[in-house]
Amino acid sequence: MTNLRRATSTDIKGIATVVYDVWAQDILTDICEDQIKDDTCALWVAADKDDIAGFVSAFLTTGKDGDRRWEVDLVAVKRASQGQHLGQKLVMKACQAATIHNVSVARAIVRVNNIASQKTFENAGFTTDWRIHKLLLWTPDPSDNPIAYARNVTLLPMDTLTYRGLWIEGLTSEGLTIEEQRQAVKTARSMIARDGRLNTGALIPVDEEHLLATDLRETASVHGEYYWFVKPME
Repeated sequence: MTNLRRATSTDIKGIATVVYDVWAQDILTDICEDQIKDDTCALWVAADKDDIAGFVSAFLTTGKDGDRRWEVDLVAVKRASQGQHLGQKLVMKACQAATIHNVSVARAIVRVNNIASQKTFENAGFTTDWRIHKLLLWTPDPSDNPIAYARNVTLLPMDTLTYRGLWIEGLTSEGLTIEEQRQAVKTARSMIARDGRLNTGALIPVDEEHLLATDLRETASVHGEYYWFVKPME
């Protein structure tokens, strides 16, 4: 019988197996261990004794206005265990774990073509406005000089189970100049070079893509199209 419970250190190998089965990726075992220990994270597994059928990883972030969000970052179920609504149940467990953190919303990005994941989040009480966003990624670019960037842009270093990166929020926000966009991305690329992170990225609504500096679009790689799924938690 499959039980849902918080992950322990003995589950790391099983979580790694699920990630490889679903995405053919390796996990960062030190980050996995950190998420197990950190009370601002929720790492839950669906387990049948020692066999891990699936997992969910979620964590707390804080926006520029102090807004506290619960990021449901990864949810995966082994192909052999799919069809049992384990993904939905795991997402719901992760959201229950958020209640102690006084968050305003739980949220997740889901690929436009991932219908199964969209249904998982809908069944767990999430909604979307179906607004398409492109995930733009930039590589590290060292800089010797610190660069100031606009206060309405937020740079959030991220340590997830599969990568260390940095999120840029507010890159196409109202009132931000082209030069301020460039400064924000330059700062982010310098930070990830300094900290040994893989990349920095921003989710840009397709209908706002024209607001982004042309050179920033040209130097970024597009890593898919996504919807935001959200669930109010207040």
